[in-house]
Amino acid sequence: MKKINFAVSTLILSLTVGMGCAQAFGLSDALSVAGVGGNNNSSNTTTDPNIVVHARNSLYSFAKAQTGLVAAFGGYEELAAQQKMLDGMKTGDAAASKDDIETLVKISKSTGDVINKKIADNVKLDANNKKLAASSSVEYVKGLISSKKLISSIQNASSNPMSLGQNAGAVLYVGKELPGIVSGGVSTTGSLLKYLTANGVDTSEVKKAADGLGN
Repeated sequence: MKKINFAVSTLILSLTVGMGCAQAFGLSDALSVAGVGGNNNSSNTTTDPNIVVHARNSLYSFAKAQTGLVAAFGGYEELAAQQKMLDGMKTGDAAASKDDIETLVKISKSTGDVINKKIADNVKLDANNKKLAASSSVEYVKGLISSKKLISSIQNASSNPMSLGQNAGAVLYVGKELPGIVSGGVSTTGSLLKYLTANGVDTSEVKKAADGLGN
C-alpha cells in the first residue's frame, strides 16, 4: 500500500513540475490544446460560420454595381460573359463556396479594368446612361463599403485556419484577394466621381455614400 501511495505521489509531483515548466517556457497553451492540465477555455478566434456567405454577398453586390457602370458607359459587349455568370449565382442565405468567391473576384477585376478604361477615354453619356450611372455608382460605393468592413474579420479568421473547417480554402483566398479589390475600388471612386461630375451626372447620393469609406 505504501508503495502504491508513493507511486501516486511521484506521478502527481511529476505532473505538477511538468506543468510548471510548461508555463515557464510558454508551453501551457500547447498543453491545454492537447487536453493536458489547465482549463480548456479556447483562446482560438471564434469564426462566424457564415463568413464566406457574407463575403460572397458583398462581392456580388460590388460586382453587380460594376457591371451596371460598364453598361452605363456603353460597354455592353465587354460585360456579357460577366453578366451571365452573375445571373447564375445564388446570393442571400444560400451556401457559398470558394468557386463562388473566385468567380466574383475574376468578374470584379475584369470589370474594374473596363471601368477605368472608360473613365480614361472620357466616354460621353446620354440621358439614360446618366441615370444608370448615377444609380450604379451609389450601389458601387455601398458594395465597396460592405466589402471593406469584412476585411478585418476575414483576416482574423485567416490567422487561425484550423478553426475554419471546410471554409478554410475560401476564407484564405478571399483574405488574400479582398484587400486589393477594395483598395482598387477606393482608388477608382475618386476618378469616377470626377468623371461623373464632368458629364453632368448627379453625384450627391454617391458622395453621401462615399462618406462611409472613411469608417
